[in-house]
Amino acid sequence: MKFDKINIYHILLLGLILRIVFMIWGAPIYYGTPDYAAKGGDTHAWAMSMQNLVHHGTYSADLNYPDGKFFRPPGYPFFLMPFYIGSGFNLGIAFKLAQIAQVLLDTLSIFLIFSLITFHRGSRNLALLGAFLYCIYPFAIVWSPYLYAETPGIFFLLLALYFLFNPEQQLKTILAGILLGFSVLLRVQIIFVAPALLIYFWIEYGNFKLLFNRRLILFFLAFGLTYGSWPLRNLCYGKFIPAEEIVNDKHFSKDFVAYMFYIWSVKTDYNPQYDQIIRGQKVDWPSASYLHNGDSIKLEALAKKCFTCGRGFSYWKASEKIIDQPITENNKCTEEITATFDELRKQQIKNNPLNFYLLVPLSNLKKALFKFTLYGEKSFVVKLASSLLFSYRTIFIFLGLIGIWINKKHPLISNNFLVFIFIFFAFWYLTLCFGYRNIEIRYFLINDVLLLIPASISIVFLLEKIGLKINFKN
Repeated sequence: MKFDKINIYHILLLGLILRIVFMIWGAPIYYGTPDYAAKGGDTHAWAMSMQNLVHHGTYSADLNYPDGKFFRPPGYPFFLMPFYIGSGFNLGIAFKLAQIAQVLLDTLSIFLIFSLITFHRGSRNLALLGAFLYCIYPFAIVWSPYLYAETPGIFFLLLALYFLFNPEQQLKTILAGILLGFSVLLRVQIIFVAPALLIYFWIEYGNFKLLFNRRLILFFLAFGLTYGSWPLRNLCYGKFIPAEEIVNDKHFSKDFVAYMFYIWSVKTDYNPQYDQIIRGQKVDWPSASYLHNGDSIKLEALAKKCFTCGRGFSYWKASEKIIDQPITENNKCTEEITATFDELRKQQIKNNPLNFYLLVPLSNLKKALFKFTLYGEKSFVVKLASSLLFSYRTIFIFLGLIGIWINKKHPLISNNFLVFIFIFFAFWYLTLCFGYRNIEIRYFLINDVLLLIPASISIVFLLEKIGLKINFKN
């Protein structure tokens, strides 16, 4: 089999066609509405923050709420801003332009994957294979027209690594640091790239002292100043918030946030309990919730309070059209709900440590690696498509991990670069599964994309096993 007549531009063209076709015809079916692009609540929070900055000079998701200025890091609002200004302050047109831009940027990410492989001593054929895997990667395609920060986050991270690792672009180290900082402001989990890079260069140089060279100092200084501008700005307002303020004045009022952190101390998913609470149904609490006599009565009463007078829960009920108007003012009931869930969580940590520290995190990890279905009411076609997508994702995660191991014995690319990819993967997966515990598969997309690089090595190994001889070595 020969790759001589295939080049990166053919793969880029295929990637662009796939993304355009999905944006126009596939996404309305997959997301269930032709207005899918700005369907997510996060999109409107980012857009409102951007609009308030442009029109009022204050970066805030809600000018009527003091903590609104901490609600979202500014990466994605800054990404949207040029389209908003360029459209004459027409948000609908700005969203369309941002969609098109994301599709184009995700297509360029294919080239960046190709380049990163060649920069790390990978052959042209191996780089083409890695680029092709990203070209057809379903989750990259699915998110490319959706107005969330996933696609720009991937692009700006890959672009930062492109300038950092490109042997002909040594003078653009500062730009690489700025781009990495901006990508963190888009998706905060990218910050784990920084310690992974430190370990990479430590291994690469073979001496810790060599980390303190001018190039790396400039890179990390530029990164620190770009990302650090956000927590520094927040300090000027009297709060140290390195990522975002979780608690807000509406859907994520403190009663609902306390519920989330409690339920994540007991089990992986916040459903079906969430749905049962906001619909006033009997709540099926997990068996781990019952630590003491009387817990069943306490939890039953707590669920009724959440349904009748919890402020955050009322906003979710209003969003689900269960009630007409949410509870807009704080009240004693909301305080009681918050205090009770906080108390129950502390009891889980104290009296059920095995479940809290090990069993739930392992269940989170299982979900992160092996999720196969979407939640909620979906059509048969969407459920089937999502199951196939999630299965594909799981296969390529493990192909990536296996490829890192294979490359140690049969190197096709720099081992140190694959170590960097693995460290970033491990840092974020473990932090999310054992620490924060809010498991949304899109949060792992950036890690999964980088794992496509070693996955290409596993595929090379499989091709050779079935007798297909392709020159993947330099």
